Amino acid sequence: MAKAKAEPSQDSKGPRQATLASFFGAPKPGPRPPSTNPLSSPASTNLRTPSSLAGSSPVVRTTQGKDIGRASNPIKKNFVESEEELTPPPESGPSSSARAESSGKKTLIQDEDDVEMEDTIDADGSPIKVGRRQKRKVMYVESESDDSEADVAPKGRTGRKPRKSLKEDSDSDDFVFDEKDDAAMAAAADEYDASIISRSPSAAFSASPEPTKKKPAPARKGFVVSKAVPKKATTSWSGNSAKPSEASSSRQASTSRPGPTPLSNATSNDNERNGSANAVARSNDANSQFLTRSELSKLEAKEEKQATDRRFDFLRPENLKDMDGNRPDHPDYDKRTLFIKESRLEALSPFERQFWRIKRHHYDTVLFFQKGKFYELYEDDAKIGHQEFDLKLTERVNMSMVGVPEQVLQFWIQKFLGAGYKVGIVEQAETAIGMEMRQKKDESKTNGERNGSGGKATKPDKLVNRELRQVFTNGTIVDGTYLSSDDANHCIAIKEFPNELTGNSAYGVCIMDASTGAFELSAFEDDVCRTRLETMFRQLRPKELVHAKGNLSMSTSRMLRNILPSSTLWQSFKEGKEFCSASDTLDQLSEFFEMDEDDQDSDKPPLPEAIQQYRNNACAMEALGGLLFYLRSLRLDKDLVSQSNFNVYDPIREGKCLILDGQTLAHMEVLVNGEGGLEGTLLDLLQRCITPFGKRLFHIWLSTPLRDAKAINDRLDAVDDILKERGGARMDFSGRFSQICKGLPDLERLISRIHARSERESKFLEVIDNFKRLQAGFDEMRSLAEGFDSPSIGGLLRTAPDLTPYLAHMNSLYTVEKGEKTVQIMPQPGADEESDSAAATVNQIVSRLDEYFIEVIGSLNLRKELRDKCVYWHSAQGLKELYHIEVPAATKVPRNWIKTSGTKSVTRYHTPEILPMIREYQEAVEIQNATKREFYKRLMAEFDKDRAIWLQAVRVIAELDCLVSLAKSTQNMDDPKCRPEFIDSSSAFIDFEDLRHPSMCLRSDFISNNVQLGDTQARQVLLTGPNMAGKSTLLRMTAAGVIMAQLGCYVPASKARLSPVDRIQTRMGAYDNMFASASTFKVELDECAKILREAGPRSLVILDELGRGTSTYDGMAIAGAVLHHLATHTLPLGFFATHYGSLTDDFTYHPNIRKMHMQTHVDDQLQQVVFLYKLIPGVAESSHGTHVAQMAGVPMEVVNRAQSVSDQFFAQFNAKLNTKRQSSLPLMAQADFAWLMRLLNGLNRDEGKAALGQQMEIIKECAGRYEIS
Repeated sequence: MAKAKAEPSQDSKGPRQATLASFFGAPKPGPRPPSTNPLSSPASTNLRTPSSLAGSSPVVRTTQGKDIGRASNPIKKNFVESEEELTPPPESGPSSSARAESSGKKTLIQDEDDVEMEDTIDADGSPIKVGRRQKRKVMYVESESDDSEADVAPKGRTGRKPRKSLKEDSDSDDFVFDEKDDAAMAAAADEYDASIISRSPSAAFSASPEPTKKKPAPARKGFVVSKAVPKKATTSWSGNSAKPSEASSSRQASTSRPGPTPLSNATSNDNERNGSANAVARSNDANSQFLTRSELSKLEAKEEKQATDRRFDFLRPENLKDMDGNRPDHPDYDKRTLFIKESRLEALSPFERQFWRIKRHHYDTVLFFQKGKFYELYEDDAKIGHQEFDLKLTERVNMSMVGVPEQVLQFWIQKFLGAGYKVGIVEQAETAIGMEMRQKKDESKTNGERNGSGGKATKPDKLVNRELRQVFTNGTIVDGTYLSSDDANHCIAIKEFPNELTGNSAYGVCIMDASTGAFELSAFEDDVCRTRLETMFRQLRPKELVHAKGNLSMSTSRMLRNILPSSTLWQSFKEGKEFCSASDTLDQLSEFFEMDEDDQDSDKPPLPEAIQQYRNNACAMEALGGLLFYLRSLRLDKDLVSQSNFNVYDPIREGKCLILDGQTLAHMEVLVNGEGGLEGTLLDLLQRCITPFGKRLFHIWLSTPLRDAKAINDRLDAVDDILKERGGARMDFSGRFSQICKGLPDLERLISRIHARSERESKFLEVIDNFKRLQAGFDEMRSLAEGFDSPSIGGLLRTAPDLTPYLAHMNSLYTVEKGEKTVQIMPQPGADEESDSAAATVNQIVSRLDEYFIEVIGSLNLRKELRDKCVYWHSAQGLKELYHIEVPAATKVPRNWIKTSGTKSVTRYHTPEILPMIREYQEAVEIQNATKREFYKRLMAEFDKDRAIWLQAVRVIAELDCLVSLAKSTQNMDDPKCRPEFIDSSSAFIDFEDLRHPSMCLRSDFISNNVQLGDTQARQVLLTGPNMAGKSTLLRMTAAGVIMAQLGCYVPASKARLSPVDRIQTRMGAYDNMFASASTFKVELDECAKILREAGPRSLVILDELGRGTSTYDGMAIAGAVLHHLATHTLPLGFFATHYGSLTDDFTYHPNIRKMHMQTHVDDQLQQVVFLYKLIPGVAESSHGTHVAQMAGVPMEVVNRAQSVSDQFFAQFNAKLNTKRQSSLPLMAQADFAWLMRLLNGLNRDEGKAALGQQMEIIKECAGRYEIS
């Protein structure tokens, strides 16, 4: 197309025009698709201008004649300011040329603005130019010649007519469209049309284009502008327009710019393995040309997800299986595993293959994969992180991914654990240098195998090795840094063996605290209420429960779910295959221990005594076997079992301590309150320990207080020694102990981690330093204990081992190199041969590098001041950039030197000779680091040889911490407080004066009470009183006083005398047990039956409002019968609180029952009750239920009506009771007589723990008092 001199337009006020080039923008060269609609004129169908669409929405015509609507036209939006500024372009193409021959019209173009077009495209692939819009003025004029064959619209054709204001051709015309230009424009329009509608299913679009016949170009008549050669071609059209295909070929071969070709919005890549999406279909979609960037992004995400689904088809719900081929709906489906065919794995990329080889064995675990300084989650794990914690979800190597920095890994692991997920860490097992060394070694080995066999060996993946280091669950956390508290972190495995004859069950239990490596075994046959099992789980409150599928009975399962926190994880395994039998368990233990006691030559440690004790007990061994399988699946079995820390656990410890069963722990709120927290509990009030292991020991002390009077007094003597003042100044043992142990880490857990060879060097050094501090503290505390009155603390300190020789031995093995932010343990010279050899190799290479530096710098012949500036430069990023020769910037160096980096003043180089030495140095340092790691493992093994010594020192500190805690809680207690006095007696008794509840002892308005049970007083107190009068508080503070006294603590009372109690049993509160299908009354009777079965003369029994869950008569009958049995035959100390006033009359005669009530003041006129909270002898005149109703806001008319009905019921009840008595002998006397008759007949066997003589003595006293009732 020629470019001529421009002439000013004759019509300066006319509308502005534009050419097709400015309309479509600069196209990008590329192959032209075949024309899909050769029969229509592109200029009139597809290349329409915005002005031709005025008043209508843009559409694209299909072969079916239907319009595909568009919301808006981006071309019109971006490049057309006014529809009046543009006029339609001339029709071009073969059809228009044919019409032009008969009409004699000629088309001329006048350029208004002579501005070159930039050959650019839009960023989104559109052929429309995004930059500055160029406008051209297009003019159409009629030729004076009638035989002109220029393109004009024929008569009768619909569409816009040519404008009448167009001027004739003149010398000022810049461009002239000839037939070749028309053909080129038509071909370009065909290309654009093909890209828009190529997806249409119509056959017309897929048919081969018919060749268009072209008439020879006639000679021009009239004025014709000569074509001038432009300085720089901005547009070039092919001159051959015989056929569309020929035109396309010529455009492809042309070096000039082709016709406007729409660009696809995405590239195609068939390489699925390298992470590219397949050819994006939307590039051929008509709609995609006008989508927004946001819509295109969503479309991309959808297509990428579909591509990923196709890649990991084994994740589809219809293909999901476990390793055994079971589907999720199968009863044996194992959610921990995922089935992936090996051939499917081989088709994946190396990293994907590495990931899925690990993930398929831990499908239910969130795996953190280490990649450099980041830990990343992939696929389902990434989606969990995104949904649960809003971590940013991205796509990496065709996989969904979220990542967290290495510095905050611990935080995120705790977050996932808190949400109930299993978490695993997959770490890099080697560095990049180590990987290259390994690959080099593998390649040499592979080449040797290939040469030997003559076959083709498989090429190994070039990928850093990664290994699953550890798996975390809430109950198996071994690293204390991931635990949120210092409490024990228990995981319990349980196996139930039901006895069909008795209806009871035997249980095998294995308890583990993974953070300390402690195991405890237990096996027992429980009663129908599962007292031992409940007590165990209330004491331990495990974080995780392991059981065999289908093994636990419904009653056991309901009971456990009722008492365990909702956060407890339940893990079930297949019985026999995973939850091992007793024989299989012993076979697994043989991997760690020597099973034959006579074999003294074995390197294995002997079988622990606790396992030896339960070796023939199938219950305990199967529970241990289930836990061993679980630990093996988490890769923790070797680290934990090899510690040989096995003990026997007895939840009741009958005969050894004060028994607090599960119900008592719950009712008295010893360890947790009713809401599952610590506020107001005895643990919260008394625990003042400062060391983590001391806190765990105090928890055990509080769960199982002492029973022996001598042991209790020894502990109280130690507390007195800590608190006692001498010469007006208190010996500050407590203060010195706090200073010594302040900030002490959890040494018990750290020792366990050192045994597993998994503790960091900084933590190891911290352990050594703290044991040094403890050794100095032992010496100082021994000197302070010499002045104590009792030998308790002094004797305890003498059991502490002397750590000096062990610490000296450890210090002789290593040295410490401290950097700015790092600490590294190095072997002492001569302590480790491999480390010494590796260090010598590194030093030798460094010497060679130094010598080479002196030689190469000397060869530059620099002045001394410049030579002094030459140094070796090393980056701060490990071994990545080392031994760069840094010289002044103006220094001339040999041509073969390789420039690596530089600044304005210096330049850094590598020489061909230094590169091999650097590589040799990197490999030597890698070997040295490996030897250091191995030395550190051997150092931890050396420390672990004396693990019993280290743990003994920890236990001494823990026990001292508990004693100091008792002294602190005593000191913080408000007056009055006293040391309890324990007296050995054949029967238990309690005598408290001014007793207060420990949680209320700091309140000055709390009303204290005197409590006397046994000794000179009756053993049972029949307690009456209104609601809210303080009965339940009195019962709780009595039990709390006994617990505190036998724990070895002072009691919040002015006087405390008692004989040790062996058991506290309670029945308090009204609640049902939905999980056990038990009503409120059934729960009451279950607890009552257990008390009657287990209580004895040395027990403390508390019964609160027994019988209120059923009808009045049934409730009264059960309450009376239970009270008679307790007071006559069982003979425990106790309170029997009731609202049944008739019981006070029935048991007036009984010498072992004392009637007492809570004092109140009643104002009948105002219907008010004043609670005085004082325990006094006698019987409450009423429960005053209507008065309490008024206090609660019940309307007065309802309260008055209730009071009237209550009075009537009371009168009728007494009258009916008197008329139904058929004998003058009271029912209780009849019961005693019946018992004596059974005794004479030999039928009273195992009636209880009370001696027969004690029961006969009570009946003898009752015999002369029946008439009182």
